[in-house]
Amino acid sequence: MSLINALNFSGKKVLVCGASDGIGYGVAKAFLEAGAEVAITGTRTESDYDNDFSGMQFHSLNIEDPAAISNLAAQFDRLDVLVNCIGSVLWKKAEFEREGFEKILNINLTGAMQLCTDFFPLLQASQGNIVNLDSVVSISPAPANPAYSASKAGLKQLTKALAMKWGRNGVRVNSLAPGMVPTKLTANQSGADNEAQFAKTNPVGRFGKPEDIAGGVLFLSSPMAAYVTGHQLVVDGGMTL
Repeated sequence: MSLINALNFSGKKVLVCGASDGIGYGVAKAFLEAGAEVAITGTRTESDYDNDFSGMQFHSLNIEDPAAISNLAAQFDRLDVLVNCIGSVLWKKAEFEREGFEKILNINLTGAMQLCTDFFPLLQASQGNIVNLDSVVSISPAPANPAYSASKAGLKQLTKALAMKWGRNGVRVNSLAPGMVPTKLTANQSGADNEAQFAKTNPVGRFGKPEDIAGGVLFLSSPMAAYVTGHQLVVDGGMTL
């Protein structure tokens, strides 16, 4: 394997679920720049977003609808990389209520599981791989968000289970745990004042960027990680040290 060409995804088909904004959008752009044919999903229609999706195939997807996930998979005839960047959170103690708790698990964990299983036949055919984005809360939970914490910890273990199950089928499954990256999901925790405070304890001294996460995803999806499966790559600037 040539390390020079290891991050060249020309001829590869990549699906990034949850890529309308934030980290997922950054990951999708990185794959596009690396030469891949990129498809993405968002919860609304393409025209509802301000981001530039030029060169990407946009699919609207309600991750809470099992039939919608199956219909999405049926539209693909091949796939080399599946990136699950889906994630939702509820505030004001809504995750402490059964309805809110089940909603977040249904999106973040059950939805991710169905994406993996529905696209598995195509990934087996291409000897491809999956990267699930869990979170540093799978290591150190967020007390205000029990459902989000549980779902991401569950996704970490789901990744390991699928890696063990599908390794002999030629499909690698890994996860990546992002640290603090300013997105709509973390809007109440980001901002200049919060970053200045965060920088005092974070070894790298700053919030992360979508590009930081994208680098890890491309590595896990590349031939450089051909002997890596069932692994959680923590990309947090040392936040969890």
